[in-house]
Amino acid sequence: MNYKSLALAVLLCYAFAVPAISKEELIPTEGVVVAIQRGKDDTRIIDPPSFADLAEVYMVRVDHWSQPRKEKYIIVQYIHHTDLISYEQFDKTLWRFEVRQASPEETKDCASWTARGPSFLPTAFGAIAKLPDPKTLPCFLTTRRPVPASPEATTR
Repeated sequence: MNYKSLALAVLLCYAFAVPAISKEELIPTEGVVVAIQRGKDDTRIIDPPSFADLAEVYMVRVDHWSQPRKEKYIIVQYIHHTDLISYEQFDKTLWRFEVRQASPEETKDCASWTARGPSFLPTAFGAIAKLPDPKTLPCFLTTRRPVPASPEATTR
């Protein structure tokens, strides 16, 4: 009986000592942008309360997750105030993203972005692959500008 109590105590301590993964936790990923929603110069303004924020929507082929995950392709909604990343960079760069899983409410918003208007414009990486339907992909969000994964990762 002592062993059962000890085992239960250890399990409870472990459950409370090991932090659960927060939905707000940023997940580092590496991959290439295979498509951008609409044209290369098309950006969108988010409605208040995020007044004057730009939103870009990318389809990303994830080559490396920092945590065990199964998704190969995802949608990334990037909300920012910074300059746009040039379209040519998407044709030749392996990117490092810090994303977080969208909440159910944010997923609805993301789904509305992928359901609207013209489809995604493939990059050079996307032109050589059969891309999935963006409406079937999970949505991730970021407000941090993606950065090249490494200097040598900027060539095809």
